[in-house]
Amino acid sequence: MSNDISDDPWAQRVYLTWLARDTRYALAALNALIGYAQTTPVPPAAWVCFEDFLSFLGKVSRTLWPATGKSPKGTDEGLEWRTKRGPFLRRILEVEDSSPLKAREVRNGSEHFDERLDEWIVSLPRPTVEEWQAGTKPTFPAPPMRLITVEAGTIQVAGADLDLRFMAEELLRLLTKIEELEPSVAALPADMAALLSTSPPFPIIPFDAPAQNPGGIQAWLDEQNSTGPGTATEDTEA
Repeated sequence: MSNDISDDPWAQRVYLTWLARDTRYALAALNALIGYAQTTPVPPAAWVCFEDFLSFLGKVSRTLWPATGKSPKGTDEGLEWRTKRGPFLRRILEVEDSSPLKAREVRNGSEHFDERLDEWIVSLPRPTVEEWQAGTKPTFPAPPMRLITVEAGTIQVAGADLDLRFMAEELLRLLTKIEELEPSVAALPADMAALLSTSPPFPIIPFDAPAQNPGGIQAWLDEQNSTGPGTATEDTEA
């Protein structure tokens, strides 16, 4: 196995097809989210799509900007490969560090929403009756809400905003670029392409590759055609 992803077409195909899968699902969840959010009142299914969108968006982001720490069951080789994977994919897919795909404030706010609630609860004043009667007016911080604003094209979690239009444009651009580099992504359903990409990396034997016959497969075919139909030879030893 090569130590350079650029020299390993099979590894490239695996990464690109799985990245395309997650990108497609992020776009599908976003499309459903926008559809649900346009109804009044917003149905619970909108929030399911909300979480699905952030989940697949996180997968896309981590594929392009992977964690550089060693996982508990990871190997040194896997860590080395992971540190190379992000820069390689961002280069061939032309993804800049300014891409909205890198922004994690909203995703972190959603994944750790319980922690945001903790901080809000402990910071909220508990005024007494005496304080109210004395005219004391404590300041109550706003709760960490999850909001969808279709008109503005944004979602918000605990005060962090995400521009959905900008994100959709970048996801579509990314998917188009992946399809240019790996055409099977466009020709097959997302899951099928990802599954096929993980097949063992058997070498692709060209039509004229050498076989047992020194002349290769094409030479063997030429030889068979020259003997004419219905003929065969067999060498035997006495």
